Amino acid sequence: MAIRVLILSVLIFAGAFGAHEVMHLLVIYAVGGQGSIIVRPWRLGLVDFTIYALHAQPSQPLDVTRQAIVNFFGPFLAAIPLAALLVYVREPIAVAALIANVVILLFYAFIETGDLLLEAVNNVDVPLLTWPEFNYGVPALIIVLTALTLKLLSAIRGRRIPD
Repeated sequence: MAIRVLILSVLIFAGAFGAHEVMHLLVIYAVGGQGSIIVRPWRLGLVDFTIYALHAQPSQPLDVTRQAIVNFFGPFLAAIPLAALLVYVREPIAVAALIANVVILLFYAFIETGDLLLEAVNNVDVPLLTWPEFNYGVPALIIVLTALTLKLLSAIRGRRIPD
């Protein structure tokens, strides 16, 4: 059962992450900018290794207010359809995977906006917030904790979640 939550959560994450970047691009245009989605190299913070990630990038730099709007509303808007599905989905494994991904997208909304505001407004650099290990590690942790929570709840309730 937990493995099914893990697999479904990762599959949803792939689509949700893409939607998150597309929504960033939509918001870039909504605030009067232009941009594109690119694949960019992202150097790991702990080891000398580079991965690649999708990124919505404005053609010209945005002011802090408009960039904060883009940073927050990209993942927030991507979370709305997943949250709406929770009204109709009843299968516990699917519900758990959807909840995990809504939480992940909200995590992105807050760290992306928080990192920008810390740097631009308070002149505080927190490199951890931009490390790939953190940006993918926290979502992986959320998925694992969701799977374990569902397993624990099914044990407490004395019934098995259907496989």
